[in-house]
Amino acid sequence: MSQLASYTKLLMLSKQMRELAKQQQWESLATMEGERAALLAATSTINTALASAEISAIGACIRQIQECDRAILDYVTPWREHAEKLLSRLESKQ
Repeated sequence: MSQLASYTKLLMLSKQMRELAKQQQWESLATMEGERAALLAATSTINTALASAEISAIGACIRQIQECDRAILDYVTPWREHAEKLLSRLESKQ
């Protein structure tokens, strides 16, 4: 798989993860995060010998992936804080 194809797939997974976070599908989100992490680990560093158009396209993918990650955090953070409060209540009752 070419580097651009790998980053395009990472972007596709990131967009799907954003939708899962929006729908509060936490288990599916975690599963897809594992898939994305494995693909990212398998993706080597960007080869600077690539054509400038391909490097630019990879850069655009990375910026969009970062936007998806920020949106995911916007959905996950309030849920995580709520879960932490619930857990602390349960622990105080024991």
